[in-house]
Amino acid sequence: MTYLWKEGLEQARGMGLWIGLGLVMLTSIFLIAEARTYPSELAFEALLLSLYDINIYLLPLFALFITSFAVFQEKELKTLMILLTKRESHLSFLVKKSFAIQFVVLTAFLLAYFVLALFMKAFLAFHVLSFLKFLFIVAIFLVIFNQLGILLGTVCKSKMQLVGANVFVWFVTVFLLDLMFLYFLPAVSYDNVQVFSWFYFLNPIHVMRFYLETSLGLFSMDHLSRLLNEMMFMDVRYFLLINAITWPGLFFLLSTKFRHGGELRD
Repeated sequence: MTYLWKEGLEQARGMGLWIGLGLVMLTSIFLIAEARTYPSELAFEALLLSLYDINIYLLPLFALFITSFAVFQEKELKTLMILLTKRESHLSFLVKKSFAIQFVVLTAFLLAYFVLALFMKAFLAFHVLSFLKFLFIVAIFLVIFNQLGILLGTVCKSKMQLVGANVFVWFVTVFLLDLMFLYFLPAVSYDNVQVFSWFYFLNPIHVMRFYLETSLGLFSMDHLSRLLNEMMFMDVRYFLLINAITWPGLFFLLSTKFRHGGELRD
């Protein structure tokens, strides 16, 4: 509880979380205004998918910076050293710090979307179930990138190194991986499509978008081509579950293994 209270106060005093919330809400309001021109029967679902598409660029960047600097600050201010010297193991610190960061960041962004829901309800035909599915995806998305940010904050030795690592990871996950998939796409055949499917859907950005498209009724699974049928050999919900468990767990495990990042330097 002490970690949770401390994290909440630190994030409330800082600018990073507020800037992230402000930009997410501002871009979302513009998308809501644009969605008023969509056909009424699918306007709300199309808006949710558009919100997810813009979140691909914003949420990973803000999650990485907010969470990584929250951990790095503990090293910079020597509070981590004091805790480890007196009463905490590094594993105990990571568990409590991760929980506190995840809770504070998730609560802040989900509350922001509940505020945006008031605008959605005012201008569009609001569908509660579709909105809850969208929030579910946003929550998983944030958990994964929050934990990745915690890993970077644990490993990096200086602020400059941390900034570079955050930007590099954001660029790789948002842009470079998609370019790699496009490069290998012509080589996909019936023989290797399932292997490609594993690599494609183990990218959380891809599997979450596909889940939203299908669950919101924007993409039909009927009358698929043979190749696409072969690619969808497993329900997308199982891929989503694998991503939701594997990536945060892996990033947390790596945080415990690579905890000795060396001496801090500015």
